[in-house]
Parts: sequence; structure tokens; C-alpha cells
Amino acid sequence: MMTWNVKRREVLGAGALGATAAGLGGLSGPASARNRFVTVIEESAVPESRQFASAFADFGTAARIIRIDRSLGGLLHELGNTAGLVVGLTSDPAAMIASQLLVERGANPRMVWKHHYASGRWHHQTESSPRLLEHATHAWPVAVAHEAHDAIGGKPGHPSNTCYSGTCALAPSSPGMLVSWVYEIGGLQS
Repeated sequence: MMTWNVKRREVLGAGALGATAAGLGGLSGPASARNRFVTVIEESAVPESRQFASAFADFGTAARIIRIDRSLGGLLHELGNTAGLVVGLTSDPAAMIASQLLVERGANPRMVWKHHYASGRWHHQTESSPRLLEHATHAWPVAVAHEAHDAIGGKPGHPSNTCYSGTCALAPSSPGMLVSWVYEIGGLQS
């Protein structure tokens, strides 16, 4: 088994995700999620990631769910042979590593949103309708799953915005900095 030693500073320096990542808009072209192989990444130790993956799976367009643990070893192995759309709401390190691996394989970022917890609220940098997550508390990952699913379906993007979810407690296992993302690699899959 190969050991990966990926340092956060090296990933950021390579520009894999960047410090100012924001929404990159919906997918272009006529094909919808139904025509694409969709892989959902769930970081099992992060409750928001589990909520997002569960909501996304409920749409019926997820062909595969990859569950990764805190070691991120599964992520490195599983992304090596993935094609189509790769979707996730994961911690900052997992998102950066996935971004680096996917971009190196020729993937294009289709949506990258940042979410961080401060002062008893989640702060969201999104490209979406105004106040998308303003009133969401614990269910904001479900709202993000809906927006990501709509973006995959080819709906046009919306202007960038920043909003805060309603007051909510941070789950003990949440890292407090999350990224929701969609990358597209390869063409249509059967």
C-alpha cells in the first residue's frame, strides 16, 4: 500500500482549491445528471457530510457513494478510477486533496462553495439565490445538496453571495470548515 504525505500548504500553493474559492456556476451543455455517472463523497466522521450525501442519494442520481474516514486513505485510492461527476461536502483538507487529484486527472471544477462556523452560525460563500441558507440551521447540508443537484442538472448559475445560517450548535465531530464541491472528469458515462 502506498502512503501519501500531502501537506495543506503544498496543496494551497499548487492552487488546487485556492484561498478564495467561490461558486463556479452550473454545468454547461444539455446533458443532465441522469446522463452522467455521479459519485458522491461522504466523509463519515463529519455529520454535515453524512447529511449532504444522504440527501443527494435520495435524488436517485448517485450511482456510487464513497465513504472516507479521517485518514482520507479511501479518497486517494477511490478517486484514481472515477469518471463523470464527483460531488461532495467535506472538510477542508479532504476537499483540497480531492481537488488536487481530480485536476491532475483533467477534471474541471463546476461548483466550489465554502462554509465555516463562527459565532454560533454557519457562514456560507455560495453562488446561489439570495438567502439560500439564511434560515437553515441543522439542515443546511440538505439545502446545499439540492442546489448542487440543480447545478448538475444544468440550471444556470446565480450571482455569488454570502449568507449566514440561523443560530445552531456545532456538532462535536464537525471540523467547522467545510467545502461543497462538484468536479467533472471525462465525458458521459453509460
